[in-house]
Amino acid sequence: MIIDLQNVQFSYPETPDKNILNIDSWSVAKSEQILIYGSSGTGKSTLLNVLSGMLDVPNGKVSVLGQRLDQMSTRQRDQFRANHIGYVFQQFNLIPYLDAIDNIQLANHFSKHRKRETIRKDIQELLSELNLSSLDWHKATSKLSIGQQQRVAIARALINNPELLIADEPTSSLDQQNRDKFMSLLMSLVAEHNISLLFVSHDMSLSRYFNRVDTLSDINKPEAYA
Repeated sequence: MIIDLQNVQFSYPETPDKNILNIDSWSVAKSEQILIYGSSGTGKSTLLNVLSGMLDVPNGKVSVLGQRLDQMSTRQRDQFRANHIGYVFQQFNLIPYLDAIDNIQLANHFSKHRKRETIRKDIQELLSELNLSSLDWHKATSKLSIGQQQRVAIARALINNPELLIADEPTSSLDQQNRDKFMSLLMSLVAEHNISLLFVSHDMSLSRYFNRVDTLSDINKPEAYA
């Protein structure tokens, strides 16, 4: 299994009595493309942060790619994420004053898959595959359109050849035409590179792109231990 959660519980320190996650059991097989559907404020981003190692759980088993994240230190989880997980953030989280090349190269710098000789060539090939014009590669990302920033964010998530790609509502700010273009592009890249995809959204119309749809309320029962 790519992901295996057992008896996972989580609440934030500032609100210890407000339980966000309570998951008895949930798993994801290799090469699955899963849409997790849920409305705002139901714990979607919290779940993704647990799965990527950005949050530690006090209780339960969090196994990702066969490794127990719940038994790792913060530094070990950070390194694991850099080496194995690609992440497309809702707001992209690009460094605005860096250009596309430097944003992507920075992500590669922290990975064990660091490429010294071929990195710029690999980045350029990936950006070309994502249909970002070479005229835009050296612009500060703050000067790029939302659609162009998305392509840079995808390239950054893919540059380290991740086994798992996590996407946190990356289409929420797009109109229908650009959303469909983004999804078609993303799914073709996932298939080409044989990547397991975990995609969170409140937009159920995206379900047609996925081979599995899970509703967060079916996975997570926070009231069960509130």
